[in-house]
Amino acid sequence: MNRYELGIVDTRNIIKTLHDVYDYDFKNYALTFFKRRVEKFIIKHNLKDADGFIGRIESDEAFFEVFLQEICVENTEMFRDPSLWRVLKEELFPTLIKDSGTFKIWFPEVSSGEELFSTAIILKDLNLLKHVQLIASSISQLDIENTQKGLFDPKKIEVNDANYKRIFSSGELSNFYTFEGDKSHWDTSLIDNTKFIKQNIIFDDYPKGIKLVLFRNQMIYYNQILQERYIKTIYNSLVPGGHFIIGNNEKIDYWNSDKDFTLVNKEESIYKKKLA
Repeated sequence: MNRYELGIVDTRNIIKTLHDVYDYDFKNYALTFFKRRVEKFIIKHNLKDADGFIGRIESDEAFFEVFLQEICVENTEMFRDPSLWRVLKEELFPTLIKDSGTFKIWFPEVSSGEELFSTAIILKDLNLLKHVQLIASSISQLDIENTQKGLFDPKKIEVNDANYKRIFSSGELSNFYTFEGDKSHWDTSLIDNTKFIKQNIIFDDYPKGIKLVLFRNQMIYYNQILQERYIKTIYNSLVPGGHFIIGNNEKIDYWNSDKDFTLVNKEESIYKKKLA
């Protein structure tokens, strides 16, 4: 693949264009991450340079939606970090959901859908899926549509199957997916009770009354300003005592954060919103 490198002025012009034309503000994304993603996008779509990118984005809203899909960070695999999913299956879900009324779980960036379907499979195994309202949001409408269709990359089957076996003592992950030609699909009945939200970058229309948020391995791609904005939004979405799960290499660390959250599982980065 040819290499193309954006300069700082071109990067700023692209960020300005995305904001001016579509009101999407990427200035608080980690600059190295954003720059690398745009460079890859320019090469993949034969846009030649920053001016080619800007011209195409300004004139083609459908192409902008393709860009939003490709700027999102994929979850990469089912049951990523299996030890967390064992904690959810054996400890948190049986304790928190039983006799709790409607239990709302929010995925602020559903991207490729693996965490949504992983959660649904565990809840179904525990016979708790009917008690849960799943809420999945994304800045990408294309990601939402692909998740609703249950589409996934068949090249991930081996790692997905291996992760499943590290969590479940019986059964097969293949019970939950099918192949049709060169496409593979999750059983979409797993997400029948899922509400999908097209979200903007700053989460203006976030859901309320949430009891668990999974937002893993995402914040490392934002600067501190956007990290704190997201965490505060998630804090406001959670009920007192609600849980917030982030990536193993992430942490909640901002001024006064110890008054907002308690770290309840250091190994799995599980936090709990304080009662008062």
